[in-house]
Amino acid sequence: MVDSISRITSALDSARVLTLEAAAVVSSKLGETSYTNYSQGITPEQLRTLLNSRNSREIKDGMRRIVDIMSSSDEVIDIESYFADVVKNIISDDVKIKILVCIYLLRFAEKHPNLALLSINSLQKTLSDGDPDVRALSIKALSDIRIPSLYPIVLHTLKKSVTDSSAIVRNEVSFALLKLYVSKNEDMEDDIIQILQELLADADPMVISSAILVMKECFPNRHDWLHGHYRYYCKMITVLDPWAASYLIDLLLVYCKTYLPRPIVVDASETSDTQKSMELPERCNEIQFPVYDVINDVDLTLFLNSLEKLTSTSHPAIILAASNAFFQLATPMQFKKSRFPEVLIRVCALSSNVGVLNILYQSILLYSSVDSTLFLPYVKKFFILPSNDVAIACLKLKIISTLVNESNVRTIVEELKYYVSSAPHPDIAITAANALATCAELSSGWESNIMKWFIFHMENSKLSTTLLSSYINVIRVLAQENPKRHLAHIMKLSGILEHRNTLADSARAALVWLFGELASIERRICPDILRKLIPTFAFEGPETRSHILLLAAKLVSYSAVDFDGPSSESPSDLKNSRIYEMYKAVSYLAEFDEDFDIRDRARSLSSLFDSDKFEIAALLLQAPKPTPRMDTSYLPSDKNGISYQTNISSLEIDKAIQNYHRFIPWNNGIGSTDEDIRNPTTLKDYTRFKKSFSSETYMKNDPSRSASSIPDSPIVSQSSVTMPQQKKNYRLQSLDEFFMDVPSVTTRKSGRKIVIQESSDEGDSEDDSDDSDYSGDSEDEEGSDDSDDSNDSNDSNDSNDGESLENSDMTKGSYKGKDNNDMNNSTGTSGTSDNTVEETENIHSSIG
Repeated sequence: MVDSISRITSALDSARVLTLEAAAVVSSKLGETSYTNYSQGITPEQLRTLLNSRNSREIKDGMRRIVDIMSSSDEVIDIESYFADVVKNIISDDVKIKILVCIYLLRFAEKHPNLALLSINSLQKTLSDGDPDVRALSIKALSDIRIPSLYPIVLHTLKKSVTDSSAIVRNEVSFALLKLYVSKNEDMEDDIIQILQELLADADPMVISSAILVMKECFPNRHDWLHGHYRYYCKMITVLDPWAASYLIDLLLVYCKTYLPRPIVVDASETSDTQKSMELPERCNEIQFPVYDVINDVDLTLFLNSLEKLTSTSHPAIILAASNAFFQLATPMQFKKSRFPEVLIRVCALSSNVGVLNILYQSILLYSSVDSTLFLPYVKKFFILPSNDVAIACLKLKIISTLVNESNVRTIVEELKYYVSSAPHPDIAITAANALATCAELSSGWESNIMKWFIFHMENSKLSTTLLSSYINVIRVLAQENPKRHLAHIMKLSGILEHRNTLADSARAALVWLFGELASIERRICPDILRKLIPTFAFEGPETRSHILLLAAKLVSYSAVDFDGPSSESPSDLKNSRIYEMYKAVSYLAEFDEDFDIRDRARSLSSLFDSDKFEIAALLLQAPKPTPRMDTSYLPSDKNGISYQTNISSLEIDKAIQNYHRFIPWNNGIGSTDEDIRNPTTLKDYTRFKKSFSSETYMKNDPSRSASSIPDSPIVSQSSVTMPQQKKNYRLQSLDEFFMDVPSVTTRKSGRKIVIQESSDEGDSEDDSDDSDYSGDSEDEEGSDDSDDSNDSNDSNDSNDGESLENSDMTKGSYKGKDNNDMNNSTGTSGTSDNTVEETENIHSSIG
């Protein structure tokens, strides 16, 4: 009794342990927290046991623990000591285990190159696996192991895999080439180029996408490789990977500029006899015709038409690349008709990524500064929204300033005034003020209106020092062009200069400079302003002190002109005047200034005035100055610059954006040749290799692995797509390969067969007394040997009759007519025959 109880107790304990372990495994599949608790409880000894287990589930748990330690930098377990235990699991049939082992190899292969090479043989064996994902994983793992002695093996593997029937494998070959190229091994460059050119001639969009990425990264200047693929790539842009499509557009843009003739602009306002024409100029505003037509090369038209098909996409990289292509290859009229300006605005409205919006709006600012008519119909789309970032809001305001004209200036000015007075961030208010200055340049009426509004806003609002300084700079710019017209408004600024001592140094210096420019117009107020500034000279900023010295010198130079006139008493009276005495006071203070620039300037001016060289001083101080412009005003530059030679230094656009939109000059040395260098080359459609039983079914069940996404094009359908004939190699399949897919067997529709069972007279006579409903089945009856023999003979007759009826395609009626005598022998037999006929008809109808 005791023994039985102890055995039961032991069994219960064992069951409890097994249950806890099973619960841990189940919880690992149900929740991340439960699995974390389970994995953290694995000891180093248990981890080694799991890695050396024969159970794939236990190996997977061990590898997950290894990767968990790698990602968390947990130093409790030295996972590097498990290198041999991990690497040997590369031969596992579980794909997930292979992936985890490859991740581990990528981390520690360089530290253990000798042990890592032990896994190379196993990885190479998987290159012949039936699953393309496993083959691609092997290529990725081999190329990720950064051991220089392994590079020749990897290159040999890529040469064999470049003709793999799966696009996934060939796609991985492209990225493996990139890794080999990064290794900077010059001995392999020729082989890499050969393999890459084969990938560029592939017919699968996935492979072409990866090959273009590699070409853009490794060989961006080898545009001659695109000769035979140009027309095919133009038709393939819509089905490529989005990033690959954007890179391809950039490559084709440079290709068109290099190998295609420049478009011809024809005057459409004259008749055909007197039409004038010119090549597309470098600057879009140099087109001399008000109405014109453009004659493009056939291949250039093909490229531009293929880009227009991308207007329905929402990927920012594609839209930006296509817009840049139209910006550089086409006229502004063609750019508008392509609808890419509208698409750019749509993508900006849909995107919420600040980085993407920043790039898009900077590009729009660049385009609109060159030709404002591109985005003129969408000016309200650039009004600031409450959700806009500060940088995005400032870019929108700069774009608005480029779109101002007489038709929309009233709406824009009212909107900008609102931004200036109620902007939540100072940068937005400053940018809006600069945009208002651009609006003031349209006419003198708007200039007076905006300046009056600025001064009123400054006097009646408590503005920060930064905002007040920016407003003063705007007023200074507006007043400099015609100071006499704004004299009344400028005089109000003297009170701000006198009472606002907290102004920034740059703002006070701008006001002092502005009054110095007014010295030639109004000399009654400027000396009084100088008199008030002398006592505070030592407390001003360096920039303000410098401009006070210039103000005093300007007043002396203008006074010298009056003393040299016919009504002057004597030249010596100038040095005794009150203005000269104020200048001497300022000069004396400046000669001891801590800023060496102010000291040197004071000494140079004093040397001119002390030697009575007033004419030279007048040339220096009274020289006319160019009209300043705000940051939002743009002038074309005469130097070779970026994007139609537009001066965009004041746009504050990122250097990367400027380089991306850098204007590419046309190649004027293209000659007319009879040979078509863009004649389509032979495409390599490796899907034709997939002709075996299992591979056809596999590709049919998984459309993503086939090249069915290749659009129908003349290049593919022509005879240029040639492949070597494949020999029919047959081999025995394993059970796993045989049951991997179920072949789709077409069932031939057969004719309807009618089978009627009959029994002999002897059998019927013996069965009438026993069971009238039983259809005379001789196999279940217990009769004599004679009756058995009789039944066997009847069965053989029936089968012969059935075969003869099937072969002669007799109908049901004739079949019944032939055996009518046999069917009337017993009523039970007749009833059973009718039931059998109906059942057989139902079965055949369902099969047919």
